[in-house]
Amino acid sequence: MSKKVAFLGLGKMGGLMAKHLLEAGYSVTGYDPVAKAMATAKKNGAKAAKTPAAAVKGADIVCSSLPTPAVVRDVYLGSGGALKALQHGAVIFELSTSTVDLAREIAAAGKKKGVAFLDAPVSGSIPHLANKQVAAMVGGDRKALKKNRDVLEAFCKSITYMGPPGTGLIMKLVTNHILYIHHAGIAEGVAFGMKGGLKADKMVKFLQESAVPNLLFYKGTEMAARDYSNVIAPVELSKKDLGLSVGEANDLGVPVPLGVAALQQYVTAIALGLRQADFNAVFESYLNAAGEKPKRQSKGRSR
Repeated sequence: MSKKVAFLGLGKMGGLMAKHLLEAGYSVTGYDPVAKAMATAKKNGAKAAKTPAAAVKGADIVCSSLPTPAVVRDVYLGSGGALKALQHGAVIFELSTSTVDLAREIAAAGKKKGVAFLDAPVSGSIPHLANKQVAAMVGGDRKALKKNRDVLEAFCKSITYMGPPGTGLIMKLVTNHILYIHHAGIAEGVAFGMKGGLKADKMVKFLQESAVPNLLFYKGTEMAARDYSNVIAPVELSKKDLGLSVGEANDLGVPVPLGVAALQQYVTAIALGLRQADFNAVFESYLNAAGEKPKRQSKGRSR
């Protein structure tokens, strides 16, 4: 490969990404303040640099996987930071989970220097990355992404362009938001079931074969379109069923705060006139709270 890549941050994620880039044939110069991480990268074939600025000197592409927004800021905008040392025309793929405002700030500073900064966080962890199965969501210069997506393809299964600077990170935060709430919901439900006398392993095995894992596939598209006419289960039935599960959990002495919070959103959807709409219409409760004008029910169907 003719592109010279600098990689800043060679921890568990960054080190594995750099390894994939090396295996794909890229020349990689890496930096990490931890000696063990640097030693591993050198063993994998990377060149070592003593500072971020030294690592990015002469680089066509910079990738970074850093632990906190404060570190991201220091690496790029701090005294002796990488941005000052980059050549005109260089492209940055910032792969960390950071803040939207910081991504936009660095992108603006990079633009003044002729450097394209793209926030490109990934969804997935070490096991996914080991098999090149992480999914990148990218915000920033679309042309720069198109020209250099081969770099991300070295370790990603998919690359989705989200829009202007910061939108990749917004998508990452949304992804994590859904993931962790979903995970907590599983934990809440299984704890409820255990209190009711069920075995955790048996419940999980059943749930893996239920409708739960594929919910996003068979309901997500219609929710995004705000189309609630395909009524699999009306809002009022969902509210009744969730009320029963919350009530039973309470009778057993199990706290189910996520269940209670969700129940109130179905109550809100009914208050918005969506009693007979598909249970996807709970989406309108959240949109209404966010200031969007809610859709209303008309002759048993949503408009």
